[in-house]
Amino acid sequence: MEQRQKRHCWECRRRCLVCDFALPGYKRCSSSGVECPGYGNVKPTRFKWLAPGRVNSRSRRQKGASLGNVGEDDGGRRIGAATPQAFAMINTRLRVPRFVTKTRSCVLIQAAGYFNSCIYRDLIPLHELGQNPHIYPITAKLMQAATICPDYLAYGMVCMTLSHRINQTRSDPNVKVLTERFFSYWGLALRSLNEHLGSEDTRTGDMVIAGMLTLLFVDIQQGVSLSWRCHLDGLHKLIMLRGGLCALAESKSLEPLLLCFWFVAVIGNTTCPAPDLSMTGWQLDMVEFVLEKPETVVSLLLICPSPLFVEIIRINHLRARATRCDTATVAKQLTQEAYEILGRVCGFSPDRWADSKLISRKEWLLIGNVYQATIALYCLLSLQSLSVLPNTPTARALCATHGQAFHELLHTGLSSLKMRRFLIWPLTVLGVEAIHSGAAVQAFIAKQLSGMSHDVGVHAPLAARRVLELFWGSGETCWDACFDRLYSFTTQIAVDTSRLYSTAA
Repeated sequence: MEQRQKRHCWECRRRCLVCDFALPGYKRCSSSGVECPGYGNVKPTRFKWLAPGRVNSRSRRQKGASLGNVGEDDGGRRIGAATPQAFAMINTRLRVPRFVTKTRSCVLIQAAGYFNSCIYRDLIPLHELGQNPHIYPITAKLMQAATICPDYLAYGMVCMTLSHRINQTRSDPNVKVLTERFFSYWGLALRSLNEHLGSEDTRTGDMVIAGMLTLLFVDIQQGVSLSWRCHLDGLHKLIMLRGGLCALAESKSLEPLLLCFWFVAVIGNTTCPAPDLSMTGWQLDMVEFVLEKPETVVSLLLICPSPLFVEIIRINHLRARATRCDTATVAKQLTQEAYEILGRVCGFSPDRWADSKLISRKEWLLIGNVYQATIALYCLLSLQSLSVLPNTPTARALCATHGQAFHELLHTGLSSLKMRRFLIWPLTVLGVEAIHSGAAVQAFIAKQLSGMSHDVGVHAPLAARRVLELFWGSGETCWDACFDRLYSFTTQIAVDTSRLYSTAA
């Protein structure tokens, strides 16, 4: 006779019930709809999956670890707000705080702590170029406003800080965990934005525009989306529904958001095939909008001198028209316009521009020289690619001269903490010219882009390096052969939403 089983099953032991010792499993378990864990000597590990932010139990906090009365109950209702005392504890944490999946309020506090101690700290030297109102720490007041903002803005900020940490610690074994958390919060932000876009009451609001820009920069920062043009197209449609860029310019809260959107759209058009250029006519129509802004406001956002930035827009528009050119007369007109643009770029005076700055004239002079050389080279290379400008030995010699002078300027600019984060696009332009410059210049550019990705905490420089290395090995030499699709090589990681919160308050 088979010896009777004397051990209670693990489910009965957990529920303090008397087991009937049935094999292969306890009958009461099956009748209750529970899979019997059996009678083994080792206690089985069982998991129950919960929705993000939902918990059944918490471990006891260590004494002194409280961040104040901040959190949400299981129903998602707020049971407290970030107090100034709790928020002050952020700055006492380690430089790289540990992220833990908790309630939304706690996650926001941890993200704000990382921003203040890591990201904002690296941005502080930019104030030496002039007081920049778009660079600021996350204060207790802003934190309290953020606790009631939509999820797409709240979790967008969390994604921004996680992405920055991932790009600065790629060799760390914990980067996989950070990446999983990033995609978890990215999904929550995207779902929230889709819900608000689906509502007629909120889809054209200021907050939604800020949310789309936030996710656009998050995608660029982390390299999430290969076709992020949908963000740009969606933003353009929303702006048109609100009456256009000029109409929205009257809103002080949206001004920095609109300038950021405009900048990304323009720079994105430089690094894409000519047939894929978009919104070039609309961007040209908005030139007066930028030129009417005080130079101090524009330069602190875009760093590029406004008169030169306008020439980028004109070059982009010329490239778009060249793809539709079908007569010799039109082609001749485009060539004449190209020479006029090149003449204005070369005639720009970095010295006079730097004299208009109140402080740091030396740095502004270097910035002016770098962008003058960059845009002259972009004009020559991109328009030669479309045969708008001739690709003759004389023109090749001119490109080589600009490239050599440009390379020397970048050596100085890349050594400056204040300038380094603004040089990804100039490095990319020089990278296209480097197909003619040899392996030494190519190695220099690749090394600088890799270091920039780590230092700034953004994926875009690595994407630029990959694109350039493929181009260098392709055997092609023209501008349009370098870019197989739309790219946005920018190191900006977030938009200034402080005015939105002050308006809402």
